[in-house]
Amino acid sequence: MTPEIPSGRLNSDPSRIAAISNAAKLSYDVLIIGGGIVGTGIARDASMRGMSVVLFDEQDLSSGTSSKSSRLIHGGLRYLDSYDFGLVYKDLHEREKLLHIAPHLVRPLKFIVPQYGQSSFQRFRLKIGMFLYDLFSNGKTLPSYEMLSSSQIIQMEPSLRRDGLQGGALFYDCQAPFAERLSIENALSAFESRAKIFTYVSIVGSELGAGRSSRVQVKDTLSNERFTFQARCIVNATGPWADLTLQSISKKTTRNRLRTTKGVHLVIPRLNENGIILYSKSDKRLFFVIPWFNFTLIGTTDTDYSDNPARVRPDSSDIEYLLRETSRAIPNISIDKILFTYAGVRPLVRAAPSKKESNISRNYRIVDHSPRNKNGGLFSVLGVKITSYRQASEDATNLISRKLKRATKCSTDSEPLPGGKGIANYEEFLSIYSGKLKDYGLDENQITHLLGIYGSRVAEIIDLIDSEKNLMKRICPNNPDVEAQIVLSVNSEFALSVSDFMLRRAPIAFSSCRGLDCVETVAHSMGRLLSWNKESIRDQIESYQADIEERLPLIPATKSAND
Repeated sequence: MTPEIPSGRLNSDPSRIAAISNAAKLSYDVLIIGGGIVGTGIARDASMRGMSVVLFDEQDLSSGTSSKSSRLIHGGLRYLDSYDFGLVYKDLHEREKLLHIAPHLVRPLKFIVPQYGQSSFQRFRLKIGMFLYDLFSNGKTLPSYEMLSSSQIIQMEPSLRRDGLQGGALFYDCQAPFAERLSIENALSAFESRAKIFTYVSIVGSELGAGRSSRVQVKDTLSNERFTFQARCIVNATGPWADLTLQSISKKTTRNRLRTTKGVHLVIPRLNENGIILYSKSDKRLFFVIPWFNFTLIGTTDTDYSDNPARVRPDSSDIEYLLRETSRAIPNISIDKILFTYAGVRPLVRAAPSKKESNISRNYRIVDHSPRNKNGGLFSVLGVKITSYRQASEDATNLISRKLKRATKCSTDSEPLPGGKGIANYEEFLSIYSGKLKDYGLDENQITHLLGIYGSRVAEIIDLIDSEKNLMKRICPNNPDVEAQIVLSVNSEFALSVSDFMLRRAPIAFSSCRGLDCVETVAHSMGRLLSWNKESIRDQIESYQADIEERLPLIPATKSAND
């Protein structure tokens, strides 16, 4: 069960209600449902092309599937096995664009592919796969692959089992350690281009227009007040909720277009410095063992899941599968090593039911539900991975432009996200800003941490500290985060709750204490900014604690009936 929104001042903030009310007086080109990576990506693209845009999410930005991924930006090495060369090519080139527009959030990561018990043909096949992966990423800035001996692999990753190791390969892909920030920055960019962004607002009704604007009724879940918005185009960007969203806003739409599958991840103490790709012995699936902050992330599973995506949880069979398969290559992996787990739901475009979950194409699809409407209509964007979000957003906005009869051009492939502006070379940027931040008494860990979250927007953190020296204080001794981040999240990043800040603005929830040591500090700081009363502050603390137990459980949940 999702924790309830706290009561008190938060529920009746007059400035928030006035903002929604004033926004409802306008008519929009594009109304977007869903504030994940796809919804915010479309909001950014459309608003940068001069369209009027409003976006709603019934929770926080990036609080759904966008925050439950493996946190990789990659071409999909395993897609070569299914001969989906076009998808690999597109995603590898998107990887390069994301490295350019978000160098602070998207980082190169070395990957090792160890081989155990492989035939000569299989070892040769890996080399061919590496060659093709390089070939399809022509023009890349990342280094090329290398074939490694067993001794070279063990030198790089001593945690791997030596017995039977035949060697393997080294190649480069990318990681977005705090992928939630990609959605935040897309929303910030859209807001800079005059888009309206409203979280904790749900869609409660609609009247789709035929050749005219549609009307959408929304409810602010913090105040329970209702408003009506008009827009020529409505975009369903709700990920695994897309079918449910369609059925709620269009009575003509009853067919399920998605096949949703569950992906589970385990988080254990850090044991590797490079990404490791392993293949399951039981079902031949590829999975990852990835360094992530101060931890190692193991995942993911891929099993059909038919329940509401909000209810997805890891269960004992998921945990056992990942532990069993990982321990074949990395000894001493056991359940007592698990710090916490998380699960998400993939919104795969529905294919033949007989296909195995892992064999379903990861290509996305954009559906025009009202092709006869020449002036707008209803659209769904389905099956998008984080790596392809920008290209999918461009394709969706191109379609909307044609419907609106606008001659527009996309610039999101070259225009950096807000934190990427002014960063020509990330290493040089780190060097320049490190010196500046040292003058504020911040240590090396804090400096690297802040620059990796905010990029060039760290200047806003500096401005806040200049205005009030106390904002340089650590939020708690266990984390590098500082008080200024709380102020920035409330004033400039749409944060309305403690969970918004701790889970999706700063990665405090993913620390060893999961943020439980500093939740009171954060609640009181946000309370001062948002005028919460004592009851609201207490409710926020309890809500965050419940949110952590729901989203990042320590103990595997009971086996689900859906698996």
